[in-house]
Amino acid sequence: MKLSNVAIAVSALMFTSVNAVAEETKDQAKQTEKRKIETISVTAQKRVESVQDIPIAITAFSGDRLVESGIENSLDLQMIDPALVITTNTVAAQPYLRGVGTDIFTPGAESSIATFVDDVYVSRTTSALQDFLDIERVDVVKGPQGVLFGRNAVGGAINVYSNKPTEDLEAKLSATIGNFNKRRLEGMVNVPLVEDKVFWRFAALSSQRDGYSHNLHTGKDVDDDDVFSFRTHLRVDVTDDFTLTFSANHTKEDSTRNLAIHVDDYGISPASAADKRIVKDKHDVSLNEDSYLDSEISGYSMTANVDFDSVSFKSITAYRESDVVEHLDLDGTELNYLSNTPMFTSEVLTQEFQLVSNTGGDLDWVVGAFFLSEEATQQLNIALKFVPDAFKIQPDGLVETDAYALFGNVKYHINDEWAISGGIRYNNDERKIDFVQNSVLLADNSIIDGQTLAHTNSKKFNSTTPRLVVEYTPEQDLMFYGSASRGYKAGGFNTNVYQEESFAPEYVWAYEAGMKSTIWDGSARINGAAFYYDYTDMQLNSIPPGSSTGTFQVVYNAAAATVQGIELNTTFVPNDDWEYGINLQLLDAQFDDFVAENPNEPAAGEVNRSGERMPRAPEVSLSFTSKYIWLIGERALTWHVDARYESDQYLDVFQDDLVQRDSNVVINTRLNYEINDDMTVSAWVRNLTDEEVVQSSIRADNLIGTANFYAPPRTFGLTLDWSF
Repeated sequence: MKLSNVAIAVSALMFTSVNAVAEETKDQAKQTEKRKIETISVTAQKRVESVQDIPIAITAFSGDRLVESGIENSLDLQMIDPALVITTNTVAAQPYLRGVGTDIFTPGAESSIATFVDDVYVSRTTSALQDFLDIERVDVVKGPQGVLFGRNAVGGAINVYSNKPTEDLEAKLSATIGNFNKRRLEGMVNVPLVEDKVFWRFAALSSQRDGYSHNLHTGKDVDDDDVFSFRTHLRVDVTDDFTLTFSANHTKEDSTRNLAIHVDDYGISPASAADKRIVKDKHDVSLNEDSYLDSEISGYSMTANVDFDSVSFKSITAYRESDVVEHLDLDGTELNYLSNTPMFTSEVLTQEFQLVSNTGGDLDWVVGAFFLSEEATQQLNIALKFVPDAFKIQPDGLVETDAYALFGNVKYHINDEWAISGGIRYNNDERKIDFVQNSVLLADNSIIDGQTLAHTNSKKFNSTTPRLVVEYTPEQDLMFYGSASRGYKAGGFNTNVYQEESFAPEYVWAYEAGMKSTIWDGSARINGAAFYYDYTDMQLNSIPPGSSTGTFQVVYNAAAATVQGIELNTTFVPNDDWEYGINLQLLDAQFDDFVAENPNEPAAGEVNRSGERMPRAPEVSLSFTSKYIWLIGERALTWHVDARYESDQYLDVFQDDLVQRDSNVVINTRLNYEINDDMTVSAWVRNLTDEEVVQSSIRADNLIGTANFYAPPRTFGLTLDWSF
């Protein structure tokens, strides 16, 4: 694996810092008392534990930490976790962890990185892009979570936890203004309704912004933002040992966020023949149609917690629904040529039961069950307007999914230093599809005779996913662990094109060795892990070997791969004024068995792509964070910096040089000043150097050429936070 000079230099600096800390610990008598690193408790093993005490590679960020870094949504998380890459295909979130993820969006499949909000599984990629509001913490759990999370978490999980009602009367207000006419207003109120019994919390967000991109053809902005959301919780302490929490959330969006399609190369498309201009500024576009996104997503849940003498019982009942419509000028030009208006709906009911031991003895255990029932639809409307009788291709699919799982995990403390854990989960999934694809004349919306394709099908999938862990804790603040685990993502159906056959599940066997340590009297933390994945039956969007010329890409189990790497996460607090951290991931993710034809290079034919790099898997990812505090009188002025470097990466499975993200460095910075005990004002800049970063890419030479969607340019503004 090759490292850039930047990565080598920063890595050397990091290890020099580690050695300096180690030398410092040799002479504790010379140390002055230092501020200790914040310890975050998580529930990754279904019980409350310090993140330093669990044998899992996990990064946890408190709500305060997210605010300090200006992290407004899940897309921003990659700024502070180098193992995470998140791209968007218009409205659909595509998270990748350690190179494992998927760009397949269809109701007949899910993401390879599971998203949970307050322990409720989010099944649709169109709902996975979360705007953060009144957040307690976010956990990024790495590696397959085949036992305790289970549901399709073949590469890891992102867990979002909102703040729950407390016993105190409190309220907060946050107002932000910025360039591009940004206006963001957040508010929260927490009210004890009945003393010691009933508590209510409500938070709301309104966010508007003009577009980052300008449409030179129509004069309008693209990639604007208009979101309103709220969440509310009602906690009822029925008894000292029995609590009920009722929750609801709703998000409505009417924007063009992530829809600014910018053509960088027309290929052999009609735009090339028409000699259409290439727009030079990456944040300008030239479209004859206005893009839009209209989305409504709601969730409701009831969580019951009951503590008995030796066990705790939890029940999580949840219902989520979503309705999403978007329109995209797909050719990316002034030509009235090609557009798409996809529509997505989902209604999903989930139920989870957990029984957790709480005796505190040598044996800890967890058992549980999970159930899911979902109806999801997708309709694409791909309009081809350049032919004499303009028409649209309209794939329309309904997928019903019924799934259940039974799981359990046991941990035995052999002695004060050694412990062993074993867990297993049985997964059962059944999917049914009802699919029809019509060709429809645009002139009168009539179906063209003889061009309707339809099928119905059903398929069952099941698997058993075990996990084994050995822990060694020679000292209180030092732990070593080794684990072997299996991850599973269910098979399913493709609703993007006519494809009768289902695709089978994919699997990962993951092996990991890690270390977690807290030294320097709690003022330095060094965690590391080495991992090796055997990734088989990968679900990819490609052309199966032996297909006839002109075959569309379909979803099938196309490849196997090996993923290996190391990561290091550090935090240092040299004194009360300064805290910094350096996090590094080195990744080698390669296909072992993959034969495929790039549809944009048919002359090359089928190519054995064994040894080629997997998409969205940069070889080097590095993040740096620093917080420095000055006292001005009795008030604190805090300067916060977050920087992320990543090496180049491909954005499709064909290692295509035209579809890649170049190496880049993105820097965010924020200056906070405490006006008084209740009020703080902040000045911030995101993407300080105005780096041009490709968010996602489309290459279709015969239709549009190569088009890119770009991440936001430099933005800046002011935020006022008020607590009362």
